[in-house]
Amino acid sequence: MNKNNLLILSFIFVMFTNSCSKKGSCDYKAIEPCVVECNMFENFEDDTVGTTGNWKVRYASGLNIQQTGGNNELYVEDDSGASWLYNSTDFPNNLIDQGCKLKYDVKYLAGSSNSATTDNSIYIYSAANPMFPGTMAYFQLNTSHLVNSGDPYVNITVPLELATGTTLPSNAFGSWKLSGVTPPYSTTDITNFNNLIQNIGGIAFFLDEGSNPAEKWWFDNFCFENCCPNNP
Repeated sequence: MNKNNLLILSFIFVMFTNSCSKKGSCDYKAIEPCVVECNMFENFEDDTVGTTGNWKVRYASGLNIQQTGGNNELYVEDDSGASWLYNSTDFPNNLIDQGCKLKYDVKYLAGSSNSATTDNSIYIYSAANPMFPGTMAYFQLNTSHLVNSGDPYVNITVPLELATGTTLPSNAFGSWKLSGVTPPYSTTDITNFNNLIQNIGGIAFFLDEGSNPAEKWWFDNFCFENCCPNNP
């Protein structure tokens, strides 16, 4: 090493040492690891048993927040007609801003003559309610994640992502579909879905699984999960 280089290194070392001594110490802040969390949005524990909150129904009955084993949950029964449970008030308009997944718990009891399994999951719509929905999309469960009548609560994970290409987001649980549109989706369809998931009017659940209006449903523990790098 020549004399000039040695002098430069000595100068840098002295300046670094002086800088640390002025602070009292040289602190290095470690990069905190990303922690996957599902931030609870609604578990009904703060709601009064027997009330309905901002949930509404169409051709359904028995809607109320009930308590089972010390746990509050949302309960609803099917009735005659195309039956809906929906909420146009509580959920944030931009679902993408909330995280990359929406999770919730669901139970289902079919009643006689109805399907013992259901692929029904969450609906989102752009207008005031699911009966006059504007643009509507729904998450359809795969055959490996159907909800079985009489089973305990199952947890459903819905991806919150923008669509790309000609397909809508999907995961191991199921896939998004646009109501009234047959795939493959056009550029306009993709744009409509992306606009919808960033500006919903509310969420809904379709309650029918057969001709006998006897289905019973329970919902609980809606939460939004963040996604860390390398953990999509």
